[in-house]
Parts: sequence; C-alpha cells; structure tokens
Amino acid sequence: MNTMSTLSIAKSLRGLSDRDLVLGLKSVGETDLPRYQVEFYRRFAPYIYKVGSQCCQIYPDGNELARDLVQETFIKAFIAIDKFMVTVGEDAVFKKHIKGWLGKIANRQFLKLYAERKNANAETECTEAEEPSYDQFSSYFDPPREEIPSIYVTLLREAMSQLKDIDQHIVNAYAAEGCLESTRHISDRAMHLLCETYQTTSENIRKRKNRALTKIKAHCLKN
Repeated sequence: MNTMSTLSIAKSLRGLSDRDLVLGLKSVGETDLPRYQVEFYRRFAPYIYKVGSQCCQIYPDGNELARDLVQETFIKAFIAIDKFMVTVGEDAVFKKHIKGWLGKIANRQFLKLYAERKNANAETECTEAEEPSYDQFSSYFDPPREEIPSIYVTLLREAMSQLKDIDQHIVNAYAAEGCLESTRHISDRAMHLLCETYQTTSENIRKRKNRALTKIKAHCLKN
C-alpha cells in the first residue's frame, strides 16, 4: 500500500465516531487493526497521560512513570477491547464511558508499575542507567499543554508533598477510582495491590487514607 493510500485511510478513520471506532477495533481483520489502534490511541492517550502525570508528579521518575502508564494502559485495553460494552446514546456520554474504562485500567497499571519500582529500588541502592525501551506509540504521542495550576491545586500539591510516600500512593489510588469519600471503597484488586506492596492490612490502608485526607484538608483550609 502506498503512502497516499495510508494517509487516506488514516484520514477516514479520523472521521469515525468514537462508537464506530470501537466497533472497528472489535471487528476488523489483522491488516487494518493497527490503524484502528493508532487512531484510538491518538484520541485518548492525551487524557490518560494528563491524568497519569497528575498521579505520578510526586515521584522522582514521574515523567517516565506516566509514559509507561500510558503504554501499559493501551496494551491492556487492546487486549480487553472485546469485553468493552458498546452502548447506545449520545456520543459525548459514550466518550465519557470510554474514558472511565481506560481510567480503571490505568489505575490498576499505576499500582502495578509503582509496586514494581518500589520492589526494584528495595533490591539495590544503585543501578546502571538502562537503555530506554521502544514505545510503539511514541510517534503518535502528543502530551497536553502545560496548564497553570490554580491556587487550590497548588495547595493540594503542597499538602500531598508533606505526606509520607505510602500515604501519597494510597490517596492517589483512592482518587483514581473516585473513592475518596468515606462511604466508597476502591476495587478489591487495587486494595490487594496496596496491601501487597506495603505488607499491611486493608483496615490499616483505610485508616491511613482517612488520616492523610484530614492532613490535606487542614493544610488547604489554613491557607
């Protein structure tokens, strides 16, 4: 296939609705599948990167962690795309449905990647610099523009930076699943990963979360 044909196909895919794009991911053959995957990634990677960057910025290798998070999220999403339910209704609502689904996958991958880094750091104090692995999506990656943080966001970041590493991780895990309210619980998988990472109980995780939120609120309200 020549370059003009490839560009024509890419342009036609950009004209698809999100619903038709997902249906294509579920039904096209192996020849066309990569192009559908690239278009799906182009549309939703900036959102996952933005959310991931907010979660990862408090860690020393935050940018690298966010990039790894994006790649792992979409690899898992493409594997599980057949399980994604295509609903009817307004396109805007369907887009939110996709983002919510990707967000849940990203949260699970964030906990996994963080646990892997924590265990690796515990095994050695000094490691040689590794050659960066090739990102199959790198040529299509376009991170969002830097935003000027509001006063509230600045206070929140200050409060988070004062927490212990474990408490920052716990709060981010709860926030990613929209479960910061005391009456809501994170998924069993996320809780299991937290408990496994820090060798503690779910009850202790919940207590640390509540204490961390109290500290955050106190810092934001006193300023």
